[in-house]
Amino acid sequence: MTRVLFLVAALLAVTVLIVWLVSGNGQVLGSSQSHASLVYSIVLLVTVLASVVLNWRGTIIQAATYTVIWVALFFALVLGYSYRDDFKAVWTRMTGEINPALAQQTAPGQLELRKANDGHFYADVEVNGTSIRMLADTGASTVTLSESDARAAGIDTNGLTYNMIVSTANGEASAARVTIDEIRIGSIVRRNVTTAVTRTMEGSLLGMSFFSTLSRFEMSRDKLVLVD
Repeated sequence: MTRVLFLVAALLAVTVLIVWLVSGNGQVLGSSQSHASLVYSIVLLVTVLASVVLNWRGTIIQAATYTVIWVALFFALVLGYSYRDDFKAVWTRMTGEINPALAQQTAPGQLELRKANDGHFYADVEVNGTSIRMLADTGASTVTLSESDARAAGIDTNGLTYNMIVSTANGEASAARVTIDEIRIGSIVRRNVTTAVTRTMEGSLLGMSFFSTLSRFEMSRDKLVLVD
């Protein structure tokens, strides 16, 4: 009898708790679909709880202890879901600090790069599906790839003609003109991008042939913002 009374009390408490959590201004959710989903969830939870209580072979104190634990976990999940945007912002900040070259989405169509320890901005760029780390260089007239990065992106460097000059922040360099099928940084994608391949650089540059396609880019003291 005690077990049945405990079951009834527990079921009533759980039902009231769920209705209270999802209520707003005296109305439980808004649509008939939401009502049906709520009823289904309550019936399922009540069925599971009834099965657990009726088959429980421990003491009432043990049952109460486990109930408190599960209720605490439930509220922790609700709390985590309620503050998911804040947690996401913290996670974005952490990953940006760990890997400044990993572009972080801060708004629809807007990315942010953090400044690296050497004072420069770098970006992990997908060139024809291959990830290449590039130095963000607004002083470079075009996106510029080193020969090794160009080969990694599927470009046959043996047949290139190095008959053009590109401007970089460190001066001019001879290069070969190519067209990249696709350049992707996070959610920002550009196709048929004019690019140069040079033999005189070890690294690659993200230059103005990419930046000029953006609606806006802004470099501040510790971050570089890219807006599609």
